[in-house]
Amino acid sequence: MIRNSGGKTLSLEIKRGSQILSIVATPTLEKVDGKPRWILGIINKVGLKRTNPITAFKSSALVTRDFISASVKSLGQLPSKIPSLWGQSVGGEKRDANGLVGVVGVARASGQAVGSEKLSPAERLATFILIIASLNIFVGIFNLLPLLPLDGGHMAVAIADEIRAFIARLRGRPRPAAIDVTILTPVTMVVFVLLAALTLLLLFADIVNPVVLNL
Repeated sequence: MIRNSGGKTLSLEIKRGSQILSIVATPTLEKVDGKPRWILGIINKVGLKRTNPITAFKSSALVTRDFISASVKSLGQLPSKIPSLWGQSVGGEKRDANGLVGVVGVARASGQAVGSEKLSPAERLATFILIIASLNIFVGIFNLLPLLPLDGGHMAVAIADEIRAFIARLRGRPRPAAIDVTILTPVTMVVFVLLAALTLLLLFADIVNPVVLNL
């Protein structure tokens, strides 16, 4: 019926649960497998909804919570995504839109969001801000990992020093000497080399096989 409609408006009945809904819809001519065909379907549409400041503050807190949760989950999945990233970089595999991206990939995605003709100016700005916000949250959480030379590694050393000092006070002993960070230099260099290698791999992947967003 839809293919033979010729673009005329159709009256349809849809059963939703125990209800019968009557709707009117007009098919659109699209190319399917290289051939023109009248089709009818449902698509998602992004919209804006104004709320009061209290609701907006609550919603922003929930979005931030979701970003933090997603960032923590992504950190746990990071090692498992590196092999697939290698295949996408040198093996010609299709780039995963939900996979790892580097600075170039983030810049490209931001540019796609700002230049998208499918989004209104307000939606472009909102998408751009969300991309930058999610990047900053992920980088901040990643930086808290207890590994030198990350800030989290220095925090871990400082916390270990204070724990040792606290135990010494309980035992009535003088404060022990601070942990010599230079002893951990080999570990620091290994982490640095791994991070540098991942950065270069992401840079290469973002250039030769960039992520393309559906915007």
